[in-house]
Amino acid sequence: MHSMNVTVGGLDLELALNFGAAREIAQKVGDPLGIAREAALEAMMSQAGIVHQPKWVPTVDNVPMILWIGAKHGGSTVKIEAVQDAVFAHGFLESKGVALDYLACIVTPSARERSEAGGNAEAGE
Repeated sequence: MHSMNVTVGGLDLELALNFGAAREIAQKVGDPLGIAREAALEAMMSQAGIVHQPKWVPTVDNVPMILWIGAKHGGSTVKIEAVQDAVFAHGFLESKGVALDYLACIVTPSARERSEAGGNAEAGE
């Protein structure tokens, strides 16, 4: 199984990089391709000094949901409440970055290869 290991708020999660996780994220949160595209566009516009209002916005509900779905498809039995608590402890902005990195790994083969090569996407380092 292709996966990405992260630590959020002291909670270690193995997030699955597979179609099942991508599909459930699409059903419950938003299409991972669209979310990744919006994040990339927002970053480019910000670097250029242009304010961009993205079509998809991370929230206190959808950031933990993305991470929980990835963990669930990675074989974890962690409860959504535990992921929510971990996201709160880690900080929403830092956790947003972890979730967006995870989505980038789902939609970009080169990002998956980097993750599999031993890159631990541990946030806050």
